[in-house]
Amino acid sequence: MARIHAQRIKTSVLYRLRQGALRLVRLNASPHGIALGFTLGLSLSLFPIPFLGMLAALALAPLLRASLPATYAGSAMVNPLTGAAIYFGELWVGSRLTGVLLPAWAEVRYYDWREWWSLFTSMIPTFLLGALVLMVGAAVLCYPTLRWTAAAYRRRHPAEAPATAHGSETP
Repeated sequence: MARIHAQRIKTSVLYRLRQGALRLVRLNASPHGIALGFTLGLSLSLFPIPFLGMLAALALAPLLRASLPATYAGSAMVNPLTGAAIYFGELWVGSRLTGVLLPAWAEVRYYDWREWWSLFTSMIPTFLLGALVLMVGAAVLCYPTLRWTAAAYRRRHPAEAPATAHGSETP
């Protein structure tokens, strides 16, 4: 019985992911606008100050002719549920690249606020390097993948393809 329930949950999660991806590629924008918007939102949201990257991405999207809904969708990937793991990943990547050793939990669990602040300020360069690497990696992977996916979807489903704002753009 537990196995059937686990399969239902897995199917439900995969279904929701697929529906989200379909909503993304069906947006009323060009494949370039969709890919640029999502990539911009995701990459800038990886900046380790919560909400700053999202606000910057949403401000830049119209200037770059990126899709605002796609920008928001990309920004939403870094949220309160995923943020801690993503930020830890940035710190881990930065520590691997710089050779800085992260302290063990047994060591830091008894820190007072001064020691936490000292640790935090000493890790800022490491953290920023990891964030930069993940931001560039997300951009390099997301943009071409999403642009190809949106264009392929439009080729397979031409009746669902919206008219582009500029008329002359091709998917």
